[in-house]
Amino acid sequence: MQKIIKKTSFFKRNLNYIFAFFWLSMGFAFYLNSDSGRYLVSTLYGISGILYAWLAYKQKDRNTEYIAWDEEKLIVARLHQKPKAYYFNPEVNIHLSNYNLIIKAPRATGDMVELKGFTGEDLDLLREKFANPAVA
Repeated sequence: MQKIIKKTSFFKRNLNYIFAFFWLSMGFAFYLNSDSGRYLVSTLYGISGILYAWLAYKQKDRNTEYIAWDEEKLIVARLHQKPKAYYFNPEVNIHLSNYNLIIKAPRATGDMVELKGFTGEDLDLLREKFANPAVA
C-alpha cells in the first residue's frame, strides 16, 4: 500500500495533550492558591484536564493526515478523525486537480482533500495513479 503523509505542525498534532497540560496545571494552581470557594473550580479544571488526557490517549493513532491506496481502495485520514476508505468501482469518481483531490461517491459520501502540505514527490506519486490521461 502506498501512502503519502501531510506535514502537520507540533501544535496541531498535540492539541489534546496541550489542553490536558493547561487544564491540569490551572487546576493545580487554583488548588494551591485557593480559599474555600476555589476548591470547586480547581476540581472542575482538574476534571477537564483528565478528560483531555483521556481524549489524547484515545486518539493517539489519529495524529497524522495521510492518503493511502492500493489496487482496490483509497484511504483518506484527516487529523483527529477516523480514516475513510473508498473502494474503486464504477460509482466512485476520483478527480485530481492542482489543489484538491476530489472523491465523488454515491449517497453523498464523497470527500475533498486539500493537497497543500504534501511534498512534491508525494504529489507526483498521487498524479501517477489518479491523473486523468490526456485525450488526443
